[in-house]
Amino acid sequence: MGMRDITELMNAYRECSRNLWNVYFSGRANIGGCLDAFEQVRHLLFESLVVSELFYEGEAEGEDILPPALRVVPRERSLILVQRPSGPLEAEYWDQEKDMVVGPKDIMLAFVDYFDFFQIPIMDFRYYRCKILSFPSRAEYEGREALIEAVDGRVLHEE
Repeated sequence: MGMRDITELMNAYRECSRNLWNVYFSGRANIGGCLDAFEQVRHLLFESLVVSELFYEGEAEGEDILPPALRVVPRERSLILVQRPSGPLEAEYWDQEKDMVVGPKDIMLAFVDYFDFFQIPIMDFRYYRCKILSFPSRAEYEGREALIEAVDGRVLHEE
């Protein structure tokens, strides 16, 4: 099963989403409604800019296609923020361990979404929000979510 580097596709989607939010949505009065609408738009953008490019060979129309398995691969010595467990309705904290760095061989991450600590007024999609699939040196963090700066990672698709 091959892995295809789709970082450029993801960057195009990131750029398009950011621009849409920052230029057309973020200044509106009803920011809650705008966020909801933007999430729907973003879903469509992802489908049309990324997913459609991944499944163009021999897929039957209208088949239920599972969401693509996307891997985020950190560069050497990338800073990673691991989510601290919190109860329901509690804020999310990303400070499980200070100054932790990982490289491509240390950890296996699945792409969940882009993430920003502050979305209003400007959204940057600065981070990849990931799920830790495997982390041999810190097995207790497996299954948790983590953040890695988008500039510090590549996105691969398992084909």
